[in-house]
Amino acid sequence: MLKTFSRGFSLIELIVIIVLIGIFTTMALTRTYTGMTTIREQIAIDQITNDIDLVRSMAFARNEAITIKFNIEQESYSVHNGSGIITDFPNSDNGVVSLDNSYLRNLDIKTVNFGGATDLQFLPLGDPFTGGTVELNTKTITVESVTGKWNID
Repeated sequence: MLKTFSRGFSLIELIVIIVLIGIFTTMALTRTYTGMTTIREQIAIDQITNDIDLVRSMAFARNEAITIKFNIEQESYSVHNGSGIITDFPNSDNGVVSLDNSYLRNLDIKTVNFGGATDLQFLPLGDPFTGGTVELNTKTITVESVTGKWNID
């Protein structure tokens, strides 16, 4: 009786394993990229909607008109009152909140429309001057004209 001993893997077995590892790696990287895009967009939505709520509250508390001015080209927005830009606005750089940073790359503000303008103004009682929309990559934030409440489509 002959005994045969296997001393390792054949070349075919090694090639099959390398191909399978490549396929699984490609699948994992694709899912990670898609997942990160969704997460980045949700972070931007949270930032914008939280700032809308804060500006509405500030207008009511200070009894003055406060405006969020969106800049589509710079992927940013700033907050202004009657005296000018509010430089100490939370999460801003001298009053400018930028969505064009390393955490939110590939995220675009596509359109902003508040009654034909890119400004969302809250009057002294916290009511918006006009409602409108902010459109990001795949989601749209809609601000109601009477209450200033927002929803996401």
